[in-house]
Amino acid sequence: MKKSKVIVAIALCGTLFCACTSKESYSANSIKTENNTIYLGNEASGRRLLKDGEYTAEGEGLQGPIKVRMRVRDGFIDRIEVVEHSENSGVVEEAFSSLSRTMIKKQSAEVDTVSGATEASMGVIDAVRKCMRQAGVEA
Repeated sequence: MKKSKVIVAIALCGTLFCACTSKESYSANSIKTENNTIYLGNEASGRRLLKDGEYTAEGEGLQGPIKVRMRVRDGFIDRIEVVEHSENSGVVEEAFSSLSRTMIKKQSAEVDTVSGATEASMGVIDAVRKCMRQAGVEA
């Protein structure tokens, strides 16, 4: 009885390990799998490709407008930077950096706000959403 439980547990762990590994990699133009390449049309893994360019928009922070510049290359966001704001310097700088990294990684403005800089975070997120609309995302 005990021996069969151990065997079942080992088999289950092996199955989970194999299911969690992926041999896919993504680029702006294709999804490469182990044996073939699938070229993308207008969508990559459920994400719509954006129009290349630089986009600027404003969102409202706690102390006033927050101006954001977003760059799209090869259909994907590769840079988000806050270019102008009236928030308390030092307090929000790390929040802006963290938000930018997360949105670039997720290729989305659907991210959580940063604790301690909630209003400023919401302003940046709103500005990035506006930039994404300019780049071709339907909201």
